[in-house]
Amino acid sequence: MSGIARLKKDELRIVAEEIGLVVNEGMKKSELRRLIEDSDVFKNDNEAVKSAVEDVLENRNKKSDQDSEIEIERLKIERIKLELQLAQVKAN
Repeated sequence: MSGIARLKKDELRIVAEEIGLVVNEGMKKSELRRLIEDSDVFKNDNEAVKSAVEDVLENRNKKSDQDSEIEIERLKIERIKLELQLAQVKAN
């Protein structure tokens, strides 16, 4: 499944837990991927794995969108601060 290859370590952990696998704390990314790919769920119910991967990717995209919105707001605030400083300099 190509979707698994795109996931980060913490995302693989979430997928593994969502499909009912036991995840050890110190597992590496490659171990998590192998755990998922070797599981009965992956072999027999690929739709469940696909759904879990899609959920994780959707959450990643939502977080990215939120981060972008926060950055835009931060830049707006910074611009307003600079405009205020400029107005104060012109007033003096």
